[in-house]
Amino acid sequence: IAYLGNDKGYGIEKGSFTNDDGTKFSNKNEFLLRWGNAITSVRWNHILGNKLFMNTAVRYSKYKFLIGNEMENEIKMDDRTTNESFLFEYSSSIEDWAGNIDWDWVPNSNNYVRFGVGNIYHTFTPGVTQLQYNTDSSPELDTTYGSQVHTAHEWYSYIEDEIKIGDKFKGNVGLHFTGFLVGGKNYLSLQPRLSGRYLLGSKSSIKASYTYMTQFLHLLTNSGIGLPTDLWLPATERVKPQNSHQWATGFARTFKKKYEVSIEGYYKAMDNLIEYKEGASFFDSDKDWQDKIETGKGWSYGGEILIEKKIGKITGWVGYTLSWSNRQFDNLNFGEVYPYRYDRRNDIGLALTYEVNDNVNFGLVWVYGTGNAVTVAFERYLPSADGLNYYSSIEHIESRNNYRMPSYHRLDFGVNLKKEKKWGTRTINWGVYNAYNRKNPFYLAFEDEINNGRKLYQYSLFPLIPSFTYNFEF
Repeated sequence: IAYLGNDKGYGIEKGSFTNDDGTKFSNKNEFLLRWGNAITSVRWNHILGNKLFMNTAVRYSKYKFLIGNEMENEIKMDDRTTNESFLFEYSSSIEDWAGNIDWDWVPNSNNYVRFGVGNIYHTFTPGVTQLQYNTDSSPELDTTYGSQVHTAHEWYSYIEDEIKIGDKFKGNVGLHFTGFLVGGKNYLSLQPRLSGRYLLGSKSSIKASYTYMTQFLHLLTNSGIGLPTDLWLPATERVKPQNSHQWATGFARTFKKKYEVSIEGYYKAMDNLIEYKEGASFFDSDKDWQDKIETGKGWSYGGEILIEKKIGKITGWVGYTLSWSNRQFDNLNFGEVYPYRYDRRNDIGLALTYEVNDNVNFGLVWVYGTGNAVTVAFERYLPSADGLNYYSSIEHIESRNNYRMPSYHRLDFGVNLKKEKKWGTRTINWGVYNAYNRKNPFYLAFEDEINNGRKLYQYSLFPLIPSFTYNFEF
């Protein structure tokens, strides 16, 4: 199995003006955003008897991320032309080599046991910065520097038993033991997992679960309105892994043998989370990322209702989630609780499939989500006497993540045409992504206009995109 993907986003701004003395200024500003994944794996399965099955796999993966800005300026004065260019690029990557052996064991009809071991060798490159500056009158500057590369071994073992007790109870009991060896530090974690479901007659059931988890990867994201700069960073000798306790409970009921309604609630408590310090960002390239973060805690909780239709020509589901995700850091936001950037208060999903016959079906998906929480300064002070020196302005921010970006929603539509051939099955898919061309927010930015003052603008990606897929199975 192999996959290779590279995505690129960019935006270009051009402008020019002429002074009273006839000097002409022209500029071009281009932002760069690239990310990609390379994944490959080899698997070997083997049946060791009537009750034991083994699966062995070796995997390789690499994730790359780059964000940057390139500027070109041209100044024409009399018969002389001066050119200058500036390039800033910030990149990060994660490269993994992994192997695992998993077993499935069925000792009897009431127990299904899974157990295994594995190891992942990580290479983290948290941030490399490249700067280039060139003018007609000075030598070219080209320098590259960045954070320390971290390598780590993440090893784990686990065992779980799916248990049936009578006709009404089904549960899962598991234990996950893992370690993360980075530098001279070895973090160890013992993680229990419990879940159970009990049937209340033939149409209803209740369920509950508890999970303790340790994660050795941290997500460090900017809280401002600019380009999203999500960076995945490892636990280190200085930065502890994050931990969480999660509880969940739910109720489900079937109506008329074809509709199922379920209601669930959850609560998750987390600690050892990281955020940028006040005023810090990935642009502070002269500092190691470990010197730019604060450590705190967080909570996520909410409820979901799902209605699903499983039988008939029209099948599908609709779900609604109401949730909160908050953070608290002693040295951020005056120690007060604030919403996380990806706090999505309302989330709606709808998926429908219409089977015309065995060879033709139509499908649509509609999603809606509350916009991300970002930090916006609603007041700005200009200390210069003429009020024109925007570079020395001081912004006043009431609280962290105090503004919501516009909501996200889109409609996807597709049709599948299937036909049985002599050597297999051919399927043709015609689809449309973002069918009504919703301009969903990717990031926001303030721009200063001479006659209209300062305005907040939205930048979007992925308009209406048609697609075609041809698939042949034999």
